[in-house]
Amino acid sequence: MAKLIIATDIHGLSPELNELFSPLLATDLGYEVTLLSPWFDEKRPEGTEAEWVTHFLAKDGVTRYASHIAACASGDAAVIIGFSVGATAAWHYVAQAVCHPQSRAYLFYGSRIRDAVDLLVRCRTHLLFAEHEASFDPHQLIERFVSPQVEAEVLTGLYHGFMNPLHQHFDRQRADLEIARIAQDIRSMQC
Repeated sequence: MAKLIIATDIHGLSPELNELFSPLLATDLGYEVTLLSPWFDEKRPEGTEAEWVTHFLAKDGVTRYASHIAACASGDAAVIIGFSVGATAAWHYVAQAVCHPQSRAYLFYGSRIRDAVDLLVRCRTHLLFAEHEASFDPHQLIERFVSPQVEAEVLTGLYHGFMNPLHQHFDRQRADLEIARIAQDIRSMQC
C-alpha cells in the first residue's frame, strides 16, 4: 500500500487536525496514512508557540524530524505533506538519498526552507508559502528555486498557519480547498 505522511507544525497532533485532514484519511485513496508530530520523542514543552519553536530548533529538531519522516517512509514512494516545521523537515528529507524519486511533496509555509534553498530535491515538490510571513518576503524567496522538480507559489492574502485550526491565522475555506486539491492530485496519480 502506498504511503501518505503528514508532518504537522509545531502544535503537533490534535483532534482538530484529524478532522481537517479527514478527506485525506479516506480509505478510497488507497494510502496508509501516518500523521507525525515534531514532538514524536518528547512531550511538547509548556509555554508559547515562539518558545516551542525555540526549543525545537535548539534540539536540532529539523534534522530529527526529517529522520523521523525518513523512518516512516522507509525508502518507499510516499506522498508527504508538511506544515511549517514539518514542511521544513520534509524539505530536508526529500533532498536525501533515502527519498524515493517517485515520492511527491506538498510543503506549506516552511519558513526555514529559506535557509536551505540550495538543497536538490529527489522528487516533485510543491512549495506553498503564505503571502504574509513575519520574517521574510516569500515573493523574493520563490525566485530562488530553480530546480525543475520544485514548483513554488505564494498564496495571496494568507498568513503563516492558515492550514491549522489551532493557529490564529487559520482559514477554513482555504484549508479545505488545499486539501481537496491534494486529494485530487493523489487520485490522478493512481490512474
